[in-house]
Amino acid sequence: MKNIIAFLLFNLIILAAASGQNTSLKPFGIKSGIIDYSYSGDKVGKGTLYFDDFGMKSAMYTDAVEDGEKRRGWVVSYGDYQYIWDPDASDEGMKLKNPIIAWIAESSKGDIESFTESMYSKMGFTKVPDEMFLGKTCKVMKGKMGKVLTWNGILMMLDMNVMGIKSLEEATKVQINTPVDPKYFNIPRNITFSEMPVF
Repeated sequence: MKNIIAFLLFNLIILAAASGQNTSLKPFGIKSGIIDYSYSGDKVGKGTLYFDDFGMKSAMYTDAVEDGEKRRGWVVSYGDYQYIWDPDASDEGMKLKNPIIAWIAESSKGDIESFTESMYSKMGFTKVPDEMFLGKTCKVMKGKMGKVLTWNGILMMLDMNVMGIKSLEEATKVQINTPVDPKYFNIPRNITFSEMPVF
C-alpha cells in the first residue's frame, strides 16, 4: 500500500485534469494522445500517458525506481474517481474522488493551463516567455524551485530542485489525435479498491 500512495503522489500533477464527467470541460487542447515520459534525478525510469476526450479520460503507467524502491503502477481517471494500483500487487488498489476538476471549472478559463498557472503562482512561480520543446511552443512557469513547461494543458517538462532533491520529468515522444485503445481506461475487476480521503 505504501508503494501505491507514493506512486499516486508523483503522478497526481499529470492526471490532475482528467477526472469528472463534466463534458463541457476540455482540460487538454488535444482530443487524444499518447505521451511518453522519462524520469531522472531522485526517480529514474519511464512512463506513458494515454488520454481521450480532451483529457477527460486518462491512464498513466509508470515504471521507475525511487530511493532504491521500484515504483510501478497505473493511475486511471474514470468518472469522478481516480483508480490507483500496482500490477505486481494484483489484489489491492486505491481510489479517490479528485476535487481538482472542480477547481479547474471554477478557474477563470476553465482549463488546466489556467489552473496550473494559478497553482504554481501560489508556490512562487511566475509566467515567463514561451520555450520550444520537442518542436512545441510551450507555456513556462519558473521559480526558485525550478520550472514547468506545458503545451495545450499537457505536461511537457517538470524540472524541480526542492531542498537539494532534484527531479526531472520530461516528455520524450508525443503522439496527438491518435486512436487510443479503450482498454487503457478499464478498471480491473479482480482488484479491491479502498477509498482514500480527498486531499
